Amino acid sequence: MKEIDVKKWDNLVKSQKSQSEIDNQIQIPEQIHSYFFIFDCFQNTILFTNSAFETVTGYKFDELNLEFLLKIIHPDDLDYFLESEERFLQFTNKLSFNEHFKYTHSYTYRIKTKSGDYIRVFQECQALEVNNSGHLTKTLVNHKKIEYTENVSVTDFKIYDKSQNSYIDAENRYNLTKRELEILNLIKNGMNSQQISDELTISKNTILTHRKNILNKSNSSSFIELIKKLSYVH
Repeated sequence: MKEIDVKKWDNLVKSQKSQSEIDNQIQIPEQIHSYFFIFDCFQNTILFTNSAFETVTGYKFDELNLEFLLKIIHPDDLDYFLESEERFLQFTNKLSFNEHFKYTHSYTYRIKTKSGDYIRVFQECQALEVNNSGHLTKTLVNHKKIEYTENVSVTDFKIYDKSQNSYIDAENRYNLTKRELEILNLIKNGMNSQQISDELTISKNTILTHRKNILNKSNSSSFIELIKKLSYVH
């Protein structure tokens, strides 16, 4: 790297607000509601936890490991935590190398803070590293403190497709065929029947038949209604 480029970079770093000693003395814990950690899926260990973990939970950031996390999860939520992780594992086992980075999965559960109170956290995980065999090795896990509720009446487990900007029906609850799922995704992308026909090189009448079957299986009057059924808001 040229010397002039190094100087530019140094000046850029020094100009960052985070470099100010005065700014770093200002603490606003009431504005901190989230933290993150990096999980090693192969070693089954937490490699790094950022310091906001202490602000949100009261525990030291270096206390967090898998055993500790399982210990502070509300007893009534522990089974749901394990079931949710198993569901996503089953999903990721079918993915190819690059597909891992397309998806995040999320759900909520309660954890006990150092003060003895329970808070509800929204957990979202995304792939950080995939090995040469196509298996997920490291994930970034974000926890955001949200409004407390005693329990969740229905599952809030979701898988988000970042490339499609929408949540997916990972369990295929309407038992759609592979072709029907393909057509549904194209409809979600804004394509009409003729465009889908051209894309899949099958007749428009066949597309119309598939569309009708999809609505019947999902008990939906329109695709707007169906997409709403398959969509979620955090």
